[in-house]
Amino acid sequence: MAKDPTQKAKLTLKALDLALTQDITNDRYLQPKLQKCLNMHDLASEIAALSTRQEDVEEITRTGNQIMRRMIWYLSSGYSITTLLGYFRPTSQGVFLESELTSAPDRKRLKLGVAYSMSQEMRQALADAEIDVEIQKSVSGPQLFTLVSAQDVQNPEAAARGESVPVSAGQACIIKGKHIKVGGEGEQIGVTIRRTDGDSGETIFFPVPKLYPNTPTQVGFVLPATVVDGSVWSVTLCTQLGNNGVLLKTSPRTATMSGNFVVGDVPDTPGGGEDDRPVIE
Repeated sequence: MAKDPTQKAKLTLKALDLALTQDITNDRYLQPKLQKCLNMHDLASEIAALSTRQEDVEEITRTGNQIMRRMIWYLSSGYSITTLLGYFRPTSQGVFLESELTSAPDRKRLKLGVAYSMSQEMRQALADAEIDVEIQKSVSGPQLFTLVSAQDVQNPEAAARGESVPVSAGQACIIKGKHIKVGGEGEQIGVTIRRTDGDSGETIFFPVPKLYPNTPTQVGFVLPATVVDGSVWSVTLCTQLGNNGVLLKTSPRTATMSGNFVVGDVPDTPGGGEDDRPVIE
């Protein structure tokens, strides 16, 4: 039987400059520093290493993936699931007239997702984790805050109400940030997204002509229709423009968004998501 790690978990938080406040210059916000995106094989290797029974990594991986696939099937069939991680339940989002429900609802207007609530074990693990804070110095170059769907940018009120539209394949998405207008000379000038889940390491590059809008605070592009739902991506932006929009004589500046984005990450219904409902193990 695999034993739990003896060392305490260490959660590193980055103290980032809160650029949204104009009248205060020394305020910071804390954001977890993301490590490698682990897959089932990575977790299975850890279990095998901690086991006293010399368990096979591939067998553990297969078993773990089988469990996950059954969870997917049950959640898509209307079951809720409770695990050591927490409570999972299917959710739906969409408004229809009663007359429209005499037949199957329009799937384009129906958004399905899965809500997650932390278990007591997960809450306790976070409470027990050692906190390490890295203070990030103010950045004079490009700063990438987040990536959202173009619909959310056009309808901020709906997004604030919890009615966000997920980033989707074949649709436009927008990087929101500061000093991020892309321009300059060189093959590397543009936006690069890289898949971080799995081992493919797939990268997609968007040169300047494929970026719209392209302003100091918003840079957009259209995700290819072939991008897989549920895939996780990092974002890197390379520009030779300075903070004032003038072409720099120095080397291009590169910035990577601190968090990743998920394709097809459907938001929970308003008021849903994490809650305090009991988790029975």
